[in-house]
Amino acid sequence: MPIISAFCKKGGVGKTTFVGYYAHYLATKGNNVLVVSIDDQNSIFKIFGEDDKIFDTTDNYLEFLMAGKQDFSDILIEVRENLYLIKTLNTDKLSTRLILERSQEKVIKKIFDTYNDAFDYVFIDFPPSSSRITEVLLDMSDTILIVVGLDSLGLGGFINTIQYFIDNELELGKIKYVLPNLYVKNRRAPKKSIITLGKQSQEFTPKSTLLPYFSEKSTVKNLQDKGLTPFDDVPLDRYDLKEKKKIEDELLDIFNHIDLNK
Repeated sequence: MPIISAFCKKGGVGKTTFVGYYAHYLATKGNNVLVVSIDDQNSIFKIFGEDDKIFDTTDNYLEFLMAGKQDFSDILIEVRENLYLIKTLNTDKLSTRLILERSQEKVIKKIFDTYNDAFDYVFIDFPPSSSRITEVLLDMSDTILIVVGLDSLGLGGFINTIQYFIDNELELGKIKYVLPNLYVKNRRAPKKSIITLGKQSQEFTPKSTLLPYFSEKSTVKNLQDKGLTPFDDVPLDRYDLKEKKKIEDELLDIFNHIDLNK
């Protein structure tokens, strides 16, 4: 099954939020889903209200599996039914090992091949910074989704991302989807940004699909503060329930435009 990466050379555009929501949605449909965090902050845990598990033990990180000190199941952390996370401890040190010890690339490939056989979907959540581990995992990915904030800085991040792929000889054809994020209704700038992004994605990633936008809603932050996603079935007050349904409907529209198996 596919390895899906969410990436952008710009922070704060919602990569982790989208990965968490998409992974949870697929898990609610009975799929076994894994999300691997290549971000030392491991922010994906906060999406599910599991911050305490980031530092729960000292050895259940990806690096310990690569060093042969843990088994494949030891570093899996279940956060929802059918949904597991893996955290990293020091990606800078991991990247240095990948540069100095080329055999480590085979180790990490074997790890992802093993998880790929065990799970229906494997997601990789990256930080905006880049390193050798970023290059290796993007190269291993089957589908890459670029998340772009709808403002001038976000559009600049998209161009920087394209340049990063070119500079590191990464395959632009693997960028199959571009997601406009942080849309604000009734504001001119995001609407203009969508038009610009459409032209840029057509020029630089002609094989990609420009997805429907995802809105900026205060309810997203409210849900995350409660450790919930739009696909958690929990009691909420009438207003939050109504807003949660709006987010869910918007996400489902985006998901319906994505084919992870093509």
